[in-house]
Amino acid sequence: MQRLTALTALILLAACTTNTIGLELTSGWQSKSLAVWRQIEPAAMATSKDRHYLYIACNNQADLESPSLYLYNLKSGRSSILINGLEHADVLKSAPDGSLWLGEGFDKGLIWRIAQPDKLPSDQLVERDKVRSSNPAISPLRRTGTFSHQGIDFSADGHYAYLPDNNRHGALYRYRLQPPHGLQVLGPKGAWIVIADPSQARAIAKQHHAPTFNHMEGMARLPNGHLLIAETDAPRILELIDHGTHAELRTYLDDPRIHHPTHLAWDARRNWLWITDNDTPAILWAWDGHSLQQIALHKHAEITGVLPLDRDILINLQGRNNGPEFTLRLHEEPLKS
Repeated sequence: MQRLTALTALILLAACTTNTIGLELTSGWQSKSLAVWRQIEPAAMATSKDRHYLYIACNNQADLESPSLYLYNLKSGRSSILINGLEHADVLKSAPDGSLWLGEGFDKGLIWRIAQPDKLPSDQLVERDKVRSSNPAISPLRRTGTFSHQGIDFSADGHYAYLPDNNRHGALYRYRLQPPHGLQVLGPKGAWIVIADPSQARAIAKQHHAPTFNHMEGMARLPNGHLLIAETDAPRILELIDHGTHAELRTYLDDPRIHHPTHLAWDARRNWLWITDNDTPAILWAWDGHSLQQIALHKHAEITGVLPLDRDILINLQGRNNGPEFTLRLHEEPLKS
């Protein structure tokens, strides 16, 4: 009974005013609460291909009674815990094959692959100390490297996964999705260097003098196939152009108003880049390629997991001094004629 009480954390709300939750929105935007949570630390989000389901990663410590991945039904409003037990599950992306990749944001972190997540029974367990799960659909991808995973994205052609290391001196890695599978690190002259032992990725990257970055986190892919990476403690957003055998990195956005860029999302409808800035206060920014606009602000919570959904934007409010945490739907009001 204690486990059920601790994990039945979701309270559905019909609506919630911005004044009640402390979110300040720029003129023309409104918010509606999908759910309020307690102590799940909602982080990155992804949707199913049909947009019926929302998956929410939970940045908790490893414990068989701590949720790591929630499923939220966007049609019915019902939810369930899919996975318990991972260590700081902080990044989540849909892979080209339809699986979910869930990354752990700590030094010994792994990527966990969830096959056919819409068919996965609820309340699955991961025994983190033994690196095993209760269901064969949940498996560790050891070949993608052992390091702090807080960013994932995939090439437009589906050939590669890109994996930045969220470390003060973290390198950037690339994993080949098709045979022959293999992990590579971006070398000092832009060449991709093979990592023979993914469990020693950091040590091998250091041996090859791979360039390092200051806590890389969220990623997004532009329409031209280039990839963006938030270098959180730089603070700036990098642009990766992969030419196959080599790649180049350049600064995409460096604005002094952004202090700690964390999660990124490309909004194809608006041609905007969404940026969560987890300073104090936390800010949600929108960049249209020319100007930066503040959309939302919160003084006592982190804004996480930004995700465009149709015409709306989903965000989480995390870490409200042990108070309730929210998943919100932001809606832009049409201009009146």
